Amino acid sequence: MYKIWSLALILFVFAEHISAQPLRFTGFISPLKGGSSFSGNFGELRSNHFHSGLDFRTGGETGWPVLAVKEGYVSRLSISPFGYGKALYIDHLDGHTSVYGHLSKFDPDLERYVKEQQYQKESFAIDVSPPKRMFRVNQGDRVAWSGNTGSSAGPHLHFEIRETESEKPQNPLFFIPGIKDNSCPKIKSVFIYPLVDGKTQLSGKKRGLTLVAKGKSYSLQSKLPIEVNGNFGVGFQADDDFNGAGNRCGIYSARLTVDKQPILSFAFDHLSFNQSRYINSHIDYEELILNKRWVQRLFLLPGNKMDLYKTGDERGIIQLKDSKTHLVRIEISDAFGNESIVSFPVKSTGHPTLTLAKKEGSVAFFHNRSNTFETKEVKVKIPEDCLYDDLPFVYKRSDGNGPLYSAIHSIHDKTVPLQKAYSLSIKSSKIPENLRSKALIVEISSGGKLTPVGGTFENGWVEGSPNRFGNFAIAVDAISPVIFPISIKEHKRLTDPAKIEFKISDNLSGIASFRGEIDGQWVLFEYDAKSSKLCYNLDKQRITQNKSHHLVLTVTDNRSNKATYEANFIW
Repeated sequence: MYKIWSLALILFVFAEHISAQPLRFTGFISPLKGGSSFSGNFGELRSNHFHSGLDFRTGGETGWPVLAVKEGYVSRLSISPFGYGKALYIDHLDGHTSVYGHLSKFDPDLERYVKEQQYQKESFAIDVSPPKRMFRVNQGDRVAWSGNTGSSAGPHLHFEIRETESEKPQNPLFFIPGIKDNSCPKIKSVFIYPLVDGKTQLSGKKRGLTLVAKGKSYSLQSKLPIEVNGNFGVGFQADDDFNGAGNRCGIYSARLTVDKQPILSFAFDHLSFNQSRYINSHIDYEELILNKRWVQRLFLLPGNKMDLYKTGDERGIIQLKDSKTHLVRIEISDAFGNESIVSFPVKSTGHPTLTLAKKEGSVAFFHNRSNTFETKEVKVKIPEDCLYDDLPFVYKRSDGNGPLYSAIHSIHDKTVPLQKAYSLSIKSSKIPENLRSKALIVEISSGGKLTPVGGTFENGWVEGSPNRFGNFAIAVDAISPVIFPISIKEHKRLTDPAKIEFKISDNLSGIASFRGEIDGQWVLFEYDAKSSKLCYNLDKQRITQNKSHHLVLTVTDNRSNKATYEANFIW
């Protein structure tokens, strides 16, 4: 029989049954009038993070009025070319904060306040907290308009509810009324993972099992019972379509049992930003990198310290101690109690002592301590709690060519995830002294594309901090950014009377900063990183009309290469 937990432990771990509906808060309204259609939901699986809110659809348009969901005051305003773009935060008296991201503009009073702060700081990117209660709002007040700023992939409103004190995002589906969903999640596949070496390491012999759906119940096409040897874990691939809305949204909860005994469960009631990168151990990262499939584990790797789960000492690892048949059951639900279930019998055919296959020339790395690897040309220093599991670390070297100033160093395997950055130092004797400040580490894709990692040159080495494994080398960026005018011709004639617009780009290290001046005074150029556009909306309160003006735009990359564009224009 698999290991039986004590009754006390089971009662402690599963005191709150995963399928029980959490508390739903009242007194809130939707941030969009009549808006309840989503393109993304809370806890959804994203690259390197869990989604921390709801993405409200805006019909592919910008400019929808955004409403305060409850009475409160504006506590924070931020603008960035990345992330949430233009974002607004409202503190409410009940201890929650509502967040509105990717906005096109704030309400006029807020817009004026932010612009004053930007001019004082001479910075487009800004993060300010107005004096407490300076901007009080009532429920339903318009506070902004929806947009497509920051790292948005299209027009929509990103909306969050957070605990004000802890800043932990809460599931907004339990706050916003009027949202309905009667459809069950869809389970696409189940995976079986043999586990070896002290129940921690994967054997690499996982099996994907095809499912047959009958309503909300699923069964396996495979020959039954599923045969297993020793310890194993399970995973699943599933999503939710929110009443056929056409998007693959994330699930709310999952629960694993064996013979009705609870093994592991999780529910997306809340998240912590400082734990969000643990998604790379929550999922089968290898399956994502190689096959673009989001498979969620129902067992925990040793280095997964996320507090999302309810489990016992075995952390979801199933241990069968006999040759009897046992029933594995996975329950997947959404936030409205709609549930899908897959169950299948398993049988242990023996208890072999499996060992992890060691790769030739590998070095043992451990998840719970720091690890180092060095040669004459490379140094790798991986801090404690960077790895999710122990691994046989593998390194390879190949000659560099083309624009590279070092050999190519293959640092383990790109299918193995990391929780945080590590130190990588690469040696080069090829860099001329006048180019050493321009040197940086780059990651090299299978197609030869160079992605900047950064780093600094010192005593013949370039040291950087990548946060993933892969192929790395040294390159040099001595080329200035490119400034391409869109709305100004021949350095003098405006083709758009309302704005001055440029497109900027850099060949390698990336844009670090930009500064625009008219007649020697800083002016507010707004930067949209995804379109590479810089735009200054001509402001008659700051620029005198009907006269000649002198424009200077300077753009600097991450290796201090500068480009300057100058023009005299009449406006």
